[in-house]
Amino acid sequence: MIKTTLSIILSAYNVSKYISKTILSLANQTKQDFQVIAIDDRSTDDTLAILKRFEQEYDWLKVISHEENLGVSSVRNTGIQAANTKYITFIDGDDWLEPTYVEYFLNKFIEDPELDLISCGFFIDNQNGKSKPQSEKKALGKVTRDEAIRQIIKMNGVVMGYTWNKMYRLELIKEHELTFLTDLALMEDQLFNVEYATVANNFYLSKMPLYHYVSRKDSLTRKFDVENVKNVSVATLKVYKTIYQNSKEERQERENQ
Repeated sequence: MIKTTLSIILSAYNVSKYISKTILSLANQTKQDFQVIAIDDRSTDDTLAILKRFEQEYDWLKVISHEENLGVSSVRNTGIQAANTKYITFIDGDDWLEPTYVEYFLNKFIEDPELDLISCGFFIDNQNGKSKPQSEKKALGKVTRDEAIRQIIKMNGVVMGYTWNKMYRLELIKEHELTFLTDLALMEDQLFNVEYATVANNFYLSKMPLYHYVSRKDSLTRKFDVENVKNVSVATLKVYKTIYQNSKEERQERENQ
Protein backbone atom coordinates (compact mmCIF):
# COMPACT_ATOMS: atom_id res chain seq x y z
CA MET A 1 0.00 0.00 0.00
CA ILE A 2 1.43 3.35 -1.07
CA LYS A 3 1.70 6.18 1.47
CA THR A 4 -1.24 8.56 1.01
CA THR A 5 -3.13 11.45 2.58
CA LEU A 6 -6.66 10.01 2.67
CA SER A 7 -8.21 6.71 3.71
CA ILE A 8 -11.58 5.85 2.16
CA ILE A 9 -13.37 3.17 4.16
CA LEU A 10 -15.64 1.19 1.85
CA SER A 11 -18.41 -0.85 3.51
CA ALA A 12 -19.49 -3.87 1.48
CA TYR A 13 -22.18 -6.45 2.21
CA ASN A 14 -24.03 -8.32 -0.56
CA VAL A 15 -23.52 -5.54 -3.10
CA SER A 16 -22.19 -7.62 -6.00
CA LYS A 17 -24.59 -5.86 -8.41
CA TYR A 18 -23.24 -2.44 -7.53
CA ILE A 19 -19.67 -2.70 -6.20
CA SER A 20 -17.97 -2.54 -9.61
CA LYS A 21 -19.50 0.88 -10.31
CA THR A 22 -18.32 2.06 -6.89
CA ILE A 23 -14.74 0.91 -7.49
CA LEU A 24 -14.62 2.34 -11.01
CA SER A 25 -15.83 5.72 -9.71
CA LEU A 26 -12.86 5.62 -7.33
CA ALA A 27 -10.49 4.69 -10.15
CA ASN A 28 -11.77 7.70 -12.13
CA GLN A 29 -10.97 10.26 -9.41
CA THR A 30 -9.12 13.32 -10.68
CA LYS A 31 -6.91 13.26 -7.57
CA GLN A 32 -5.46 9.86 -6.67
CA ASP A 33 -3.91 10.67 -3.29
CA PHE A 34 -5.89 8.05 -1.36
CA GLN A 35 -6.07 4.46 -0.22
CA VAL A 36 -9.30 2.48 -0.18
CA ILE A 37 -9.82 0.01 2.65
CA ALA A 38 -12.70 -2.16 1.49
CA ILE A 39 -14.24 -4.31 4.20
CA ASP A 40 -16.48 -7.19 3.24
CA ASP A 41 -18.89 -7.96 6.08
CA ARG A 42 -19.20 -11.70 5.34
CA SER A 43 -21.21 -11.33 2.14
CA THR A 44 -23.13 -14.35 0.88
CA ASP A 45 -22.94 -13.28 -2.77
CA ASP A 46 -19.91 -12.55 -5.03
CA THR A 47 -19.01 -9.21 -3.40
CA LEU A 48 -15.74 -10.45 -1.87
CA ALA A 49 -14.62 -12.18 -5.06
CA ILE A 50 -15.22 -9.00 -7.07
CA LEU A 51 -13.27 -6.93 -4.54
CA LYS A 52 -10.38 -9.39 -4.63
CA ARG A 53 -10.20 -9.09 -8.42
CA PHE A 54 -10.07 -5.30 -8.20
CA GLU A 55 -7.42 -5.56 -5.47
CA GLN A 56 -5.12 -7.25 -7.99
CA GLU A 57 -5.65 -4.39 -10.42
CA TYR A 58 -5.34 -1.32 -8.17
CA ASP A 59 -2.49 -0.78 -5.71
CA TRP A 60 -4.58 1.74 -3.73
CA LEU A 61 -7.15 -0.91 -2.82
CA LYS A 62 -6.81 -3.13 0.24
CA VAL A 63 -9.50 -5.72 1.02
CA ILE A 64 -10.34 -6.93 4.52
CA SER A 65 -12.87 -9.69 5.14
CA HIS A 66 -14.82 -10.11 8.36
CA GLU A 67 -15.15 -13.71 9.53
CA GLU A 68 -18.77 -13.08 10.49
CA ASN A 69 -21.44 -10.52 9.66
CA LEU A 70 -21.07 -7.73 12.21
CA GLY A 71 -22.92 -4.77 10.70
CA VAL A 72 -21.89 -1.47 9.14
CA SER A 73 -20.76 0.11 12.44
CA SER A 74 -18.25 -2.69 13.03
CA VAL A 75 -17.08 -2.37 9.42
CA ARG A 76 -16.35 1.33 9.89
CA ASN A 77 -14.62 0.69 13.21
CA THR A 78 -12.40 -1.90 11.49
CA GLY A 79 -11.57 0.74 8.89
CA ILE A 80 -10.65 3.33 11.52
CA GLN A 81 -8.30 0.84 13.16
CA ALA A 82 -6.67 -0.06 9.84
CA ALA A 83 -6.24 3.53 8.59
CA ASN A 84 -3.03 5.50 9.20
CA THR A 85 -3.50 8.57 6.99
CA LYS A 86 -4.20 12.22 7.82
CA TYR A 87 -7.83 12.23 6.71
CA ILE A 88 -10.59 9.65 6.52
CA THR A 89 -14.04 9.24 5.01
CA PHE A 90 -16.60 6.43 4.70
CA ILE A 91 -18.55 5.30 1.63
CA ASP A 92 -21.02 2.51 0.90
CA GLY A 93 -20.52 -0.27 -1.62
CA ASP A 94 -23.73 0.40 -3.54
CA ASP A 95 -23.10 4.13 -4.07
CA TRP A 96 -20.67 5.99 -6.34
CA LEU A 97 -18.68 9.22 -6.58
CA GLU A 98 -18.34 12.14 -8.94
CA PRO A 99 -14.77 12.29 -10.39
CA THR A 100 -13.86 15.40 -8.34
CA TYR A 101 -15.02 14.02 -4.96
CA VAL A 102 -11.52 13.44 -3.55
CA GLU A 103 -10.03 16.54 -5.22
CA TYR A 104 -12.69 18.80 -3.67
CA PHE A 105 -12.05 17.61 -0.10
CA LEU A 106 -8.27 17.53 -0.24
CA ASN A 107 -8.07 20.95 -1.91
CA LYS A 108 -10.27 22.42 0.83
CA PHE A 109 -7.93 21.01 3.48
CA ILE A 110 -4.97 22.52 1.61
CA GLU A 111 -6.72 25.92 1.34
CA ASP A 112 -7.53 25.92 5.06
CA PRO A 113 -5.28 23.53 7.05
CA GLU A 114 -7.17 24.33 10.27
CA LEU A 115 -10.39 22.67 9.09
CA ASP A 116 -11.48 19.58 11.04
CA LEU A 117 -14.65 18.63 9.14
CA ILE A 118 -15.66 19.26 5.53
CA SER A 119 -18.92 18.24 3.87
CA CYS A 120 -20.21 18.18 0.30
CA GLY A 121 -23.69 17.89 -1.20
CA PHE A 122 -25.09 14.75 -2.77
CA PHE A 123 -27.41 13.27 -5.37
CA ILE A 124 -30.18 10.80 -4.64
CA ASP A 125 -30.27 8.17 -7.41
CA ASN A 126 -33.32 5.98 -7.94
CA GLN A 127 -33.15 2.40 -9.15
CA ASN A 128 -33.68 3.54 -12.73
CA GLY A 129 -30.43 5.51 -12.57
CA LYS A 130 -31.97 9.00 -12.45
CA SER A 131 -30.08 11.44 -10.20
CA LYS A 132 -31.57 14.37 -8.31
CA PRO A 133 -29.35 16.72 -6.29
CA GLN A 134 -30.43 17.32 -2.71
CA SER A 135 -31.24 20.98 -2.13
CA GLU A 136 -30.54 23.40 0.71
CA LYS A 137 -31.87 26.97 1.02
CA LYS A 138 -29.57 28.05 3.83
CA ALA A 139 -26.22 29.62 2.96
CA LEU A 140 -23.34 27.39 4.04
CA GLY A 141 -19.55 27.73 4.00
CA LYS A 142 -17.40 28.06 7.10
CA VAL A 143 -19.66 27.69 10.14
CA THR A 144 -19.52 27.47 13.92
CA ARG A 145 -19.71 24.22 15.85
CA ASP A 146 -23.31 24.95 16.87
CA GLU A 147 -24.35 25.52 13.26
CA ALA A 148 -22.51 22.38 12.11
CA ILE A 149 -24.37 20.30 14.71
CA ARG A 150 -27.69 21.91 13.71
CA GLN A 151 -27.08 20.90 10.10
CA ILE A 152 -26.00 17.38 11.09
CA ILE A 153 -29.16 16.65 13.09
CA LYS A 154 -31.55 18.17 10.53
CA MET A 155 -33.86 15.68 8.82
CA ASN A 156 -33.31 17.32 5.42
CA GLY A 157 -30.78 19.45 3.58
CA VAL A 158 -27.36 18.67 2.13
CA VAL A 159 -25.40 17.97 5.34
CA MET A 160 -27.47 15.74 7.65
CA GLY A 161 -26.02 12.87 9.65
CA TYR A 162 -24.37 10.86 6.88
CA THR A 163 -20.67 10.04 6.91
CA TRP A 164 -20.21 9.54 3.16
CA ASN A 165 -20.53 13.25 2.35
CA LYS A 166 -18.00 14.30 4.98
CA MET A 167 -14.26 14.07 5.57
CA TYR A 168 -12.57 13.97 8.98
CA ARG A 169 -9.18 14.26 10.65
CA LEU A 170 -8.18 10.74 11.62
CA GLU A 171 -6.01 11.96 14.50
CA LEU A 172 -9.05 13.58 16.15
CA ILE A 173 -11.03 10.36 15.88
CA LYS A 174 -8.22 8.28 17.38
CA GLU A 175 -7.24 10.84 20.00
CA HIS A 176 -10.77 10.90 21.40
CA GLU A 177 -11.35 7.18 20.77
CA LEU A 178 -14.47 7.83 18.71
CA THR A 179 -16.24 4.76 17.31
CA PHE A 180 -19.54 3.84 15.72
CA LEU A 181 -21.94 2.21 18.19
CA THR A 182 -22.46 -1.40 17.16
CA ASP A 183 -25.77 -1.82 18.99
CA LEU A 184 -27.54 0.71 16.74
CA ALA A 185 -28.81 -0.32 13.30
CA LEU A 186 -29.93 3.19 12.37
CA MET A 187 -28.62 6.73 12.93
CA GLU A 188 -25.26 5.47 14.21
CA ASP A 189 -23.64 7.80 11.67
CA GLN A 190 -25.50 10.86 12.99
CA LEU A 191 -24.40 10.08 16.53
CA PHE A 192 -20.80 9.66 15.36
CA ASN A 193 -20.92 13.01 13.56
CA VAL A 194 -22.29 14.82 16.61
CA GLU A 195 -19.65 13.27 18.86
CA TYR A 196 -16.95 14.23 16.37
CA ALA A 197 -18.30 17.78 16.08
CA THR A 198 -18.07 18.27 19.85
CA VAL A 199 -14.29 17.67 19.74
CA ALA A 200 -13.69 19.53 16.45
CA ASN A 201 -13.32 23.30 16.06
CA ASN A 202 -13.42 24.28 12.40
CA PHE A 203 -16.13 23.30 9.93
CA TYR A 204 -16.77 23.89 6.22
CA LEU A 205 -20.11 22.82 4.74
CA SER A 206 -20.90 22.84 1.02
CA LYS A 207 -23.92 22.28 -1.24
CA MET A 208 -21.79 20.99 -4.14
CA PRO A 209 -23.19 17.52 -4.99
CA LEU A 210 -20.35 15.02 -5.37
CA TYR A 211 -21.70 11.78 -3.87
CA HIS A 212 -24.40 9.56 -5.40
CA TYR A 213 -26.58 7.90 -2.77
CA VAL A 214 -28.50 5.07 -4.45
CA SER A 215 -31.96 4.63 -2.94
CA ARG A 216 -32.97 0.96 -3.06
CA LYS A 217 -36.27 -0.62 -2.00
CA ASP A 218 -34.50 -3.29 0.06
CA SER A 219 -32.39 -0.74 1.97
CA LEU A 220 -32.44 -1.09 5.76
CA THR A 221 -33.41 2.56 6.18
CA ARG A 222 -36.53 2.08 4.01
CA LYS A 223 -37.89 -0.73 6.15
CA PHE A 224 -40.34 0.25 8.85
CA ASP A 225 -40.61 -1.99 11.87
CA VAL A 226 -40.69 -1.78 15.66
CA GLU A 227 -36.95 -2.43 15.95
CA ASN A 228 -36.16 0.50 13.66
CA VAL A 229 -38.37 2.82 15.72
CA LYS A 230 -36.49 1.67 18.83
CA ASN A 231 -33.11 2.32 17.19
CA VAL A 232 -34.13 5.82 16.13
CA SER A 233 -35.39 6.63 19.63
CA VAL A 234 -32.22 5.39 21.33
CA ALA A 235 -29.97 7.18 18.83
CA THR A 236 -31.90 10.45 19.15
CA LEU A 237 -31.61 10.32 22.93
CA LYS A 238 -27.85 9.74 22.72
CA VAL A 239 -27.45 12.58 20.20
CA TYR A 240 -29.18 15.12 22.42
CA LYS A 241 -27.38 13.84 25.50
CA THR A 242 -24.06 14.41 23.71
CA ILE A 243 -25.10 17.94 22.68
CA TYR A 244 -26.25 18.76 26.22
CA GLN A 245 -23.04 17.44 27.79
CA ASN A 246 -20.91 19.45 25.37
CA SER A 247 -22.90 22.64 26.09
CA LYS A 248 -22.53 22.05 29.82
CA GLU A 249 -18.76 21.61 29.54
CA GLU A 250 -18.44 24.77 27.43
CA ARG A 251 -20.40 26.79 30.01
CA GLN A 252 -18.16 25.50 32.80
CA GLU A 253 -15.03 26.42 30.83
CA ARG A 254 -16.29 29.98 30.29
CA GLU A 255 -17.16 30.32 33.98
CA ASN A 256 -13.67 29.18 35.00
CA GLN A 257 -11.91 31.68 32.75
